[in-house]
Amino acid sequence: MELHDTSLQTLAHVIHQVDLASIYMDTDIVRSKLELAEVKQNIKVVIEEIRNTIFDLRPMSFDDLGIEEAIQRYIQCANKDHSFRIHTDIGNIDTTYCLIKENIYRIIQECVSNAIKHSSGDEIYLNCYSENKICHIDISDNGKGIADKKNEEDGQKHFGLFVVRERVMILGGEIQIASEIDKGTKISITIPLK
Repeated sequence: MELHDTSLQTLAHVIHQVDLASIYMDTDIVRSKLELAEVKQNIKVVIEEIRNTIFDLRPMSFDDLGIEEAIQRYIQCANKDHSFRIHTDIGNIDTTYCLIKENIYRIIQECVSNAIKHSSGDEIYLNCYSENKICHIDISDNGKGIADKKNEEDGQKHFGLFVVRERVMILGGEIQIASEIDKGTKISITIPLK
């Protein structure tokens, strides 16, 4: 599930580049070599993405520092180029179940990643806390919104949101997505911590 977005798209693009390079091979060897050089670079990018995904399956900071600090560190890493102002308010997540904590982490990771990649905004707000054995997660951005609600709902266009919905459903939680064109997207999630 973690490899759905960039890695698979890049690999599909690499296949087209290889096809194009083979076409140019007989007529324009220089252009063919340029295509193959780009293929090599794209494969390096995919390798790095897969390495990061494998490492993130169980981040060390999650075990060492707890989920709250792991989320903060992810936010810092995700925003390393400072292209977004990410406002966070992360309270205690009151559960001892590692599976629930890991899925909460992944849900936040996917939502923030989607906002960074697709919203075209510059601000993200993350609020996460637990109250009465319920985890509340609210993530919003000031981006362009989701243009096609039908595709968003059936997961055709926004596979990341489909993955988030699946995780929330598996945990017995609820998710609401509100989006307006040019006014951003807000995702509200509740997950029982019992």
